[in-house]
Amino acid sequence: MNLEQAVVRLPYTANGVIRVGTVVSQEGDLYQVKWDNGGDEEVKLGDYEFLCARGSLRFQSLVDPEALRKGFEADPGEFVVLALKEAAAPMTGKDLKAAVTALGITDEDYRRAWPAIRKLLIGDERVTVSGSGAAMTFQADGTH
Repeated sequence: MNLEQAVVRLPYTANGVIRVGTVVSQEGDLYQVKWDNGGDEEVKLGDYEFLCARGSLRFQSLVDPEALRKGFEADPGEFVVLALKEAAAPMTGKDLKAAVTALGITDEDYRRAWPAIRKLLIGDERVTVSGSGAAMTFQADGTH
């Protein structure tokens, strides 16, 4: 998955606005960002600034967490396949749970959907399954 790198700046205050910008260049830990709503700025990542691929699940979790949750509710299996496509390495069920709940999906929602997700992943042609039991790993094809 090769998506454009973006910086998402969360608001410093409750009524603030989320800012999104495209990374134009990087020098060390400084990013030159062209903000979508105008202006350029040199940004150092911190508590409110995050680097992620535009359109990724991480990006969605920062910019529109409610839409992300609705996407999981509508099709948890497809959501997890997307998470696997974005992953750098094969993931166990435990790894997947950690990745998906880190995006804002509740532990309860993930646990409820896991049996169906696991069954889908095992039978999905887009996913390579290795091992068995708790050591079973899943990897989206094309991310090897």
